[in-house]
Amino acid sequence: MPATAYSVRFARELDVEQLATLMTGVQPTPERDGAELLRMSGDAIRDDIQCSSCGKFGARLVRSARSRASRAVLRQAHFRFVDPNGGDAHHPFCEFYGDDENRSVQGSLLDFGSEKSAETRAVRLLVCKGIEQGIFDQRRIREMRQWFFDLKSASRFTVSMPLEAIPWARALQRHPHYRRWQFHPLQAEMPAFDWKAAAKNQFTEDNLPLFDLLKSIPFDDATWRQASDLARKNHQREVFNATVLQPYYEAAISLCVFVAANGGIDFGKGRPEYFRAKGPPVALLALCALVLFISDWDMNAAIAAFAKLLSAPAPSNLTLGNLIGLNPFHEYAAWRLVVVSAEIAAQSPNGLDYDRQLASTEAALREQHRRWRDEQS
Repeated sequence: MPATAYSVRFARELDVEQLATLMTGVQPTPERDGAELLRMSGDAIRDDIQCSSCGKFGARLVRSARSRASRAVLRQAHFRFVDPNGGDAHHPFCEFYGDDENRSVQGSLLDFGSEKSAETRAVRLLVCKGIEQGIFDQRRIREMRQWFFDLKSASRFTVSMPLEAIPWARALQRHPHYRRWQFHPLQAEMPAFDWKAAAKNQFTEDNLPLFDLLKSIPFDDATWRQASDLARKNHQREVFNATVLQPYYEAAISLCVFVAANGGIDFGKGRPEYFRAKGPPVALLALCALVLFISDWDMNAAIAAFAKLLSAPAPSNLTLGNLIGLNPFHEYAAWRLVVVSAEIAAQSPNGLDYDRQLASTEAALREQHRRWRDEQS
């Protein structure tokens, strides 16, 4: 359900009510909403309005709906994208593809006009400054969306690994693989020898190449749960290869860390030094991606743009921030886990059952110790 979309004519992100006001000069009312005001402008809207995610045209307006009893809003007026044959006009990989009339607000879309969090309020102010100072505009924001969408859609893969691959990779990440220790049977002569610890140490030695694949992978449980959900929902389906975003993601994270540490602004509770492990505030990440995009991904040019933003006077018009921004890295970390888990599974010669492999390793060490003792006697 795209509540907002991009107008080429007005060069900005608009909802149905805003579009109606600009096109007709009449303010919508509960009795006559924006879709009703624009009912005779269908052709112009289909040629003008683009999907915020995939850039496709073909928008139609869906009227708002209210309860007859309470007059409460049951459905907000919104855009529906339809092709000439009456089908879904969105790109098949677009987040709005499918039953967009009933789809909830997407995690990749950020309402910069929202007052819900400290980081969103801070970023909204910077967005207003940026537009007012001419550093960027909504046209450039739309261009960034299309650039990221085209980049992802050009690279695809099929989710075909066993679904056990993700819990297996998660177990490997939790395994204490930085502790190295070579087993010798005589060690088991200690009166309180810890066989389970020895099995874990040996498991590390046996699987060192797998642990190398887990470097720089996020630790938080939420991302692993999301990866598991994505793998299950998209099993045997072709999807975007979000890992092509890695260099841009790394650059955006670096800029987030620098701006949060040196900008003198409260972007929320998260500490900059933890952004790489736990992720930065999403609104800040979206803004850093935008500033890097308009700076041709030059870090110092982006920092210079932020310096200008931060030193600019307070904006005279806070409504400039009433737009929907894009988090181009939505689900990036989770998809990266899916891809890495598939690589690990393909290189795992002994199956994907962590507990069974630990038990087998311990049994092998005990047998090695038994044979050693027999040789000593």
